[in-house]
Amino acid sequence: MSIIGIACNPQSGKDIRRLLTAATTIDDMEKLNILERILLSAAAVGDQKVYLMPDRLGYGRLLLQKRQSPGYPGDLSQLEVYDMERTETQSDTIFFASEMERIGADVLIVMGGDGTSRAAAKGTRRVPMISMSTGTNNVYPELMEGTVAGMAAAVLAGHMVPAEQCAAMAKCIEVWKNGEPVDIALIDLVFCRNPFIGSKAIWNYEEIDQVVVTQCSMASIGFSSLVGAAIRVGRQEEWGATAEFTGGRPNTLAPVGAGTVRGVRVRNVRRLALGEPVTRTMDYQGTLALDGEREIFFQPGDVITCKVTRNGPLRVDVDTAIESARIRGCFQL
Repeated sequence: MSIIGIACNPQSGKDIRRLLTAATTIDDMEKLNILERILLSAAAVGDQKVYLMPDRLGYGRLLLQKRQSPGYPGDLSQLEVYDMERTETQSDTIFFASEMERIGADVLIVMGGDGTSRAAAKGTRRVPMISMSTGTNNVYPELMEGTVAGMAAAVLAGHMVPAEQCAAMAKCIEVWKNGEPVDIALIDLVFCRNPFIGSKAIWNYEEIDQVVVTQCSMASIGFSSLVGAAIRVGRQEEWGATAEFTGGRPNTLAPVGAGTVRGVRVRNVRRLALGEPVTRTMDYQGTLALDGEREIFFQPGDVITCKVTRNGPLRVDVDTAIESARIRGCFQL
């Protein structure tokens, strides 16, 4: 039986940055509608079992109730809410993704922002992943129609197109603290002078010391755009980049957040070859933010090492998957 996993983060797009910027809010009803479109389009293309990660809002329960409505035209019979305990933290996404790998899922759809995709990547880097943008800073996930995501997932789940033809290992930043591996980031790693985890999000840009990125462009928002104000690194290019940020007179504008363009001072910008280590012995107390969220505390004397590698998740190119299936005649009646 073909298996599609779906991890929909109910908290994505709802963090404190909504109070500080003009960031988009995707409400629960819209996420439910996106899920419904994914399921209906996947069922139209092929037969599969779909496991949905459980959540406190009960997206799965609401969809199954809709299925039982008189006159409902769609088929949601493939849906099942996965049986697992909930913690209402990113650990749910990590565990669910690891379970999808364990049971042999053919594809995993992740609905959220950079942080949600990162959590899924910590659970599996073997299951092909379709990352849909429903979060705050959406550099890794893509803005796409749920119908298209469902079609691509069905194509992969039904083995209509070989996964290696439309999925490839993404870049990531691997992080070590005092010689021990501690975490990964998919887009950016920020050395922050604020020692408190707090609400995790960074909103005081004067606290940023250094940023390491897997990709960056001034045409995106968030911390990667700070580096992108000085250099561009594409998703497929075989290097990353880093830059330092200091106080003093700004030397460039950067789109630091939704609706927020401000002056920043960027210096010591350089490309990083894949596998090239960035090592620092810290001389202050602070935190490391991974894909926009402060996660790791450090203190003076701690040695932080990071590298941009190709050890990230299997990223699905949705356009390639669907076009390859079309060429093969998979959609012909």
